Amino acid sequence: MVMFQCFSVGPAQRKEASMIKTVLAAAAITLASTGAAMSGDYVTQTTGYDDFSDQFCATERNDQHIFIVPTTVFGENASVTCDDGDSMLRTSEPADDPGHTVYNIDPPEGSEAGFDCDGKADTGMSLVALNCLPANMESADHQ
Repeated sequence: MVMFQCFSVGPAQRKEASMIKTVLAAAAITLASTGAAMSGDYVTQTTGYDDFSDQFCATERNDQHIFIVPTTVFGENASVTCDDGDSMLRTSEPADDPGHTVYNIDPPEGSEAGFDCDGKADTGMSLVALNCLPANMESADHQ
């Protein structure tokens, strides 16, 4: 079960929290509909690069996972280094989708078990939810 920590926030943070809750609800439905066993922890919220890096590197790469990450992690860092190599952090603002930023984490080169992560948020958001799969579980047309 995913628990949310409550605290006093302004209108912008409430909008972000509402969007994150929507993403998490959609992710929970997806996990349930794919028949994934819900015995593990599939969602991790992080507070900054060091926290994200520690959590990302410690997470088992045998199943899907969602990381909620401050967007500054992408702006201030080019990669995350774990035992299996460097996972590259990338952002882009697609011309065909103005006002949105796409966030990607590419698995270490040659690693089939490294995480391949994708996320999308309104430009200016302070958090993004990244959907991660082991690289060997990605669909063939996405690799």
